[in-house]
Amino acid sequence: MSDKVKLTQLRHVSQLLLDVRLMKLERATQARQESLDRLSELNRPAPPGDLNPVIAGEVAMRYQLWADQRRSAINLVLARQTVAWTEARRDASEAFGRNQIIGKLQDGTK
Repeated sequence: MSDKVKLTQLRHVSQLLLDVRLMKLERATQARQESLDRLSELNRPAPPGDLNPVIAGEVAMRYQLWADQRRSAINLVLARQTVAWTEARRDASEAFGRNQIIGKLQDGTK
């Protein structure tokens, strides 16, 4: 098998690997963004209601307690997602670099 054929096959494999790594990065990015969006929604103020001010204050305090617990849970998930996103980004970057190098080698043999 000639070097040209080997490089063509290697470029094909390299491109497939890059595509897979980019898909993983996209999934990690979407999952992380969903968590960030959920955190953002918890920070939105509640619309004013027709409640008695004392009851409205109690409702607001209970909501804040619930929201704090949700933030804590979401932040744990977000930390894991950020690690996964960082690793996926690194892997995609490496795959891109390899693909570019193989492409240059392939162009050099033409």
